[in-house]
Amino acid sequence: MLDLAIDTSSSTGSIALGNEKVVVQAIEFKGPQRHSASLFPALVRLGLPRLKLRRIVVGLGPGSFSGIRVSLAAAQGIALAQGIPVVGISSAYSVAAQLKEVTRLGVFADAKRREAFCTAFKNGELEKDTYLIPMAELEEHASKFTLAVSAEPLKGIPKQVYPRAQDLLMLPATLSGWVTQQPLEPIYLREPVAAK
Repeated sequence: MLDLAIDTSSSTGSIALGNEKVVVQAIEFKGPQRHSASLFPALVRLGLPRLKLRRIVVGLGPGSFSGIRVSLAAAQGIALAQGIPVVGISSAYSVAAQLKEVTRLGVFADAKRREAFCTAFKNGELEKDTYLIPMAELEEHASKFTLAVSAEPLKGIPKQVYPRAQDLLMLPATLSGWVTQQPLEPIYLREPVAAK
């Protein structure tokens, strides 16, 4: 049986069908539409609802909070209909898988409110889980890495690399970053403004 992976944490969203050994099909989509308008036609092109899946993997960000919520809602609806589990993992693992030869990789994202997210990897392995830094310290912080990347343009980050659903399919089950506790939530390290 195959898994479905979804990542909508950046302006380029993607879905993929496969498992830890093979990617059968991958579809990317990007603006000007929002992911809520692009994701469902992509799922139909992939062959849903006729496919029977083993599980669904969702990229939890950090990144577009509303984009991630769209993929979580879609995943939970499909999983409920098929009676299968949904698991999540930081979308930064996808970027690390694409750049596993980099000695020290910093994966950055705009956290809004004058802060940035950073997730640190060493040779493709998690070195430090996602944390917040002041946006004013972004360039200095990024200089401590062999390579600093982000999915969206960020001042002081030289390279853009976006997460891909197909990479999430290939991640080993032994990673400590898998999230199975339901309901899954986007990576968001602060209390919501409305809660204050």
